[in-house]
Amino acid sequence: MQRLEKLMSISRSEFEQSWPAFDGMPPPAPGSPACLALGSGHVEIAYEPRPAVRLGGLLELPRAAVTFVFDRVEEADRAKIIDRFDRAFQRGGG
Repeated sequence: MQRLEKLMSISRSEFEQSWPAFDGMPPPAPGSPACLALGSGHVEIAYEPRPAVRLGGLLELPRAAVTFVFDRVEEADRAKIIDRFDRAFQRGGG
């Protein structure tokens, strides 16, 4: 098994709004990881809220750890799912 953790600036509601672009299914319930078949194995993806971070005393950003636990998943399939996740959860910028 391999584990990857992403520390993200994302609220639970933002995570839920972006999830369908990633998986096409409803987001996982709070406290329950999503389990997706991937090649000959699977990946579990979990959202865990973290304390918000305050910048400059005025701006507060939400934080969360999003963990991926891969079981019997080839490296190429891991890279593809992470890339798909990153595209679905990216935000516009300038």
